[in-house]
Amino acid sequence: MTKKNRHKIRRPANLSLKRKTSSSQLTVPFFALLGATLIGAAIFFNFLAPNETQSSIDWSVQGVTTRHEYQYDDLKDDGEFADPQQEAQELPEAYAPREPEITRMSDTIKSGDTPTTLLEGHLGLSQIYSLCSESKDFYPLDNLRAGQPWTMIYSDKALIGLEYEIDSNERLVVSLNDSGYEFRREAIPYETEVKTVSGVIESSLFGAVTTAGESEDLALRLGNVFAYDVDFTRDLRTGDTFKIIIEKKSREGKFVGYGQLAAASFTNQGQTYYAYEYTDNKGNTAYYDEKGRPLRKAFLKSPLPFTRISSGYSMSRLHPILKYRRPHQGIDYAAPSGTPISTVADGVIAQVGSNKSQGRFVRVIHSNGYETIYNHMSKFSKVSKKGAKVKQGATIGYVGSTGYSTGPHLDFRMRQNGTLINPLKLKTLPAEPIASKEMPAFKAVVAAYRAQLEEPVQSAKLEQDSASSQ
Repeated sequence: MTKKNRHKIRRPANLSLKRKTSSSQLTVPFFALLGATLIGAAIFFNFLAPNETQSSIDWSVQGVTTRHEYQYDDLKDDGEFADPQQEAQELPEAYAPREPEITRMSDTIKSGDTPTTLLEGHLGLSQIYSLCSESKDFYPLDNLRAGQPWTMIYSDKALIGLEYEIDSNERLVVSLNDSGYEFRREAIPYETEVKTVSGVIESSLFGAVTTAGESEDLALRLGNVFAYDVDFTRDLRTGDTFKIIIEKKSREGKFVGYGQLAAASFTNQGQTYYAYEYTDNKGNTAYYDEKGRPLRKAFLKSPLPFTRISSGYSMSRLHPILKYRRPHQGIDYAAPSGTPISTVADGVIAQVGSNKSQGRFVRVIHSNGYETIYNHMSKFSKVSKKGAKVKQGATIGYVGSTGYSTGPHLDFRMRQNGTLINPLKLKTLPAEPIASKEMPAFKAVVAAYRAQLEEPVQSAKLEQDSASSQ
């Protein structure tokens, strides 16, 4: 074969190769254009009608039947399509905004606790200093007292509030926010109910009150009300009765204490005494008898309630230590060491001292030439300073056995115009009665409680026997 023919035979092969290359180059742009068109259509439908776009995708993938099923799910009960905007407002629970979790952590103040020790880790030192400084107008947080409830309030893990119970009636509430601190004092909320408590004395007032199901605190309240008329050390007798109309307070179903003692009666050796709490138009609250005469008198019957007399007033008594007879111009009250001693009348402390005979003692000067002396104390109270004014019933010291003493007791003495007198024979007049213009309001108070107080009193034992027989 000639060279010319060989050249002609190879040419078709070269032409065929060029055609194949040209076809591949056209195919790639075509598919790229097709893909761009589909993507553009998807974006177009997504922006214009997102719900329809989803339906179109479902239709293309799952078929016509699936599309019909999807549309039927969008129908309401009445055959109309549901409003997509309304569905958007009713978010599933999983997608709803989560409410912050509020947590209250409560404890009691311990000895040595300070705002810094309680709040470190929650607030910086400068913030704690600012908090204490700003709280002084409401309550100084530097005066936290051991045993008082303290609460810290968190939103999730952030500290947002504090609560401190100042006393049994009031608490300090602090709110922490971005703008600083907000303070307020508010009354502690209690559930209250008014109850009538009654009992019969068998051995002691404390025993009768606890037998009635109440605490000893109520016995003290009752004793203080009638302390001007009844000497609970000498006058109490088996068979004496009492009745109390008292407010009882509770928190979260738990009893926490007593509130207002509205009225009470006490029958001692056949004579009944009444007490009605009344607040006059000047805001002064006191107890009065049924005729409007105040129960409070110039002197208490005794500086120590619910104790026994171990030695009386005598001009000739054998001294238990000195062992010879000499006058004992006072009253000895036997009581456990540490029992609070009350001043029997308003006055000014003239002397606070100690000597070999009297031990630790306090002398108080009263009006109309009276003065009282309290001997053998174990320690003095904080108010017992020379020149300090004291109110009737204020604690001035505590029972002890200092000086010439064989055991814990109070040696109580009284002088009138410089002369020692027998305190048990002292007769004093009550203070001014209720003003005549306020008597109608006072009589309304008496009328509200008198019928309850006059009902006969049975002992707890008799009431139990009566209930069991039924």
